[in-house]
Amino acid sequence: MNVLIALPHYFKEADQATYGSDRRGQRQARSIALIQCLSSLLAMRKNADDLILNIRAKGLQSTGSLFKRREVTLEIHVFTDGINMISPVLNMFKESISVHTFELDNSRHLPLKARDHLVENGHAYDLCLYMEDDLIIRDSEFLDKQIWFIEESEHRAVLMPHRTEWVPNGNGQRLLVDGPLKKEFIERFYIPKCNAAQGTYKGRDVIFDQPDNPHSGLFCISGAQAKQLATQEQPVHGFIGPLETAATLTVLRRYLVLKPAWKDRDFLWIEHGHPSFRGYCSKWSKLDDSVEINENERPQLSQ
Repeated sequence: MNVLIALPHYFKEADQATYGSDRRGQRQARSIALIQCLSSLLAMRKNADDLILNIRAKGLQSTGSLFKRREVTLEIHVFTDGINMISPVLNMFKESISVHTFELDNSRHLPLKARDHLVENGHAYDLCLYMEDDLIIRDSEFLDKQIWFIEESEHRAVLMPHRTEWVPNGNGQRLLVDGPLKKEFIERFYIPKCNAAQGTYKGRDVIFDQPDNPHSGLFCISGAQAKQLATQEQPVHGFIGPLETAATLTVLRRYLVLKPAWKDRDFLWIEHGHPSFRGYCSKWSKLDDSVEINENERPQLSQ
């Protein structure tokens, strides 16, 4: 399995910050998040032997591959403006990533450049992954689940993970940060639907919703889907800002976008490596109503 990956990378400290990428005093935190993001991607490779540093013999020994089935090769592209970036981290990974530099009037449009590269070149790959530079994939089967979902849905749907942060002070475990958006906003795009589909992955039955918030900071599509998207003009605005438009509206305009139902939230989730939302755990009170879990009949993914 050949995977094309595109990440926009931007960091510039500002007094009035909208995103974590421009929050003052956060260079170290953003550096750690970027390191974890890139490391988690490289950990998904399944295409080579491990090597042992044989100190006694002053040489390298091959272990043999741990992976007896599908190999996974990654091509990681990082998009910057050449100025507002964390160069020491990029240099750490320079032998494993390709860095692209664009001179833009507005560097906030870097996500659109990364998205365009993925869409324009993705037809030659099995999977194409766009993701923000502070996301951490800890699920070793993340790509396997994505390609399973795409094949089960016959390339007509896109599966978004739940994005999480750790809840401070033991008041919960994970904060799922992409909760329901305002009804009047999300219904511009579709009507949310619980139990929209189900599938069976390695013996586990999983329910999928058409969510109240489709955003996850990433999207994963097949090469065939990238080829389809390349035939149309890509959106540059329309879903909050350029960052969210690139990550969400790109696929939302054409495909059915699903997330695992709340009861199956652990089927596919990713960590937000530079927490920006967990402060709400101490600012907002708990609502009286808990999430409804419906077990009504739902269609199979392939229907």
